[in-house]
Amino acid sequence: MLDVQIDEFTLVLQATKRPSSIETWPSLANSLIYEFTRLSNIELVLGELVNSTDSLPRGYSHGLSCKNVPYYFSIAYHTDFIQMGVCIKFSAHAWMKYREQYEVLFNRSIQIHQFISNINNNNLYSSRLSRIDIAIDFIDEGISVNTIYNQLSRKNQIVKTSSGRRNLSSLSALTKNNETSTFYLGTKGKNIKALLRVYDKKKEQVDTMGVRYQESLQYNNWIRFEAVFKGSYAHDISAELENIKNNVELKNLLVSALTNRYLFYYAKSNKLTVYSKKMLNLLEKQTFMFSSPSPRMNLLEQSQQHILNGSGLFPYLCKVWDIWGDNGLKKCLEFLYEEFENYEPNDDVTLWLNKYSMLYKKQGYPFK
Repeated sequence: MLDVQIDEFTLVLQATKRPSSIETWPSLANSLIYEFTRLSNIELVLGELVNSTDSLPRGYSHGLSCKNVPYYFSIAYHTDFIQMGVCIKFSAHAWMKYREQYEVLFNRSIQIHQFISNINNNNLYSSRLSRIDIAIDFIDEGISVNTIYNQLSRKNQIVKTSSGRRNLSSLSALTKNNETSTFYLGTKGKNIKALLRVYDKKKEQVDTMGVRYQESLQYNNWIRFEAVFKGSYAHDISAELENIKNNVELKNLLVSALTNRYLFYYAKSNKLTVYSKKMLNLLEKQTFMFSSPSPRMNLLEQSQQHILNGSGLFPYLCKVWDIWGDNGLKKCLEFLYEEFENYEPNDDVTLWLNKYSMLYKKQGYPFK
């Protein structure tokens, strides 16, 4: 199975009428923010917005973020630089949550072209992307990040653009015990317009117990090709999104954008690799369904699952029970409870509780 999606993106709003002076810009910026939040229903969908000085997009001085949520979403502007506009930044988790909640609230799905159409329905500002991350997931397709990286590093495979030119982006990797789980084509930097990251998505979710952890356990393997487009490349995609009418057209745009710069070939035969062929075959599909986002966060449930299956607690209790029987097991649990009463939570636990406790109180017990 191949899946195409938007991972994260950043939009910039620019006022239709430039403010007369720098002194009037903060007021106008807040008017733009109000209009955006109204048209996007952002507070209804993602949660209450509060003033925030932490984790603003780089270079911005004032901003808002959602209160007590586990995802990163920010709206920001700089009081002294009108040309920077108003920045709207969705993390991958925030965009997934927005789509999920939007569908629940309005009984219809939403994709990025529909979102942009909704927020542009005004006379106060225009918007365009300054960054967009496009992902193509290979799920249970049996491909290996380590094998692809080794083939590239040994020059057995090469990367070309759709026009046939060699893509000479630098190759780097994250390798442990001679096994590569992530590699990059291109370098990270302020002025870099394109970067490809290829990585083991299942390993990432399992290792970090990420928001798609439970989903990842359903797959034997899950490899992601993720292209980051910034600057003029993102602007070009933004312009094309305004003409998109349906999900098939959106899929074609996203696949075309990624394969325009990153097509993998066998060096000797100069033929496309199997996985690049599969990407291009997506363009021929006249019916296409984007996968629905995960139905809910499972952060606490993931910790619970780890305790039950991976932490060693149950094997320990089993040994106690086998040696000392039911009475020994009971005394062991009493001992653990007493130790818990003496436990002092560290800063990480306190921060987690501040961020998530209200969500779980509304959700109810996870002990099922």
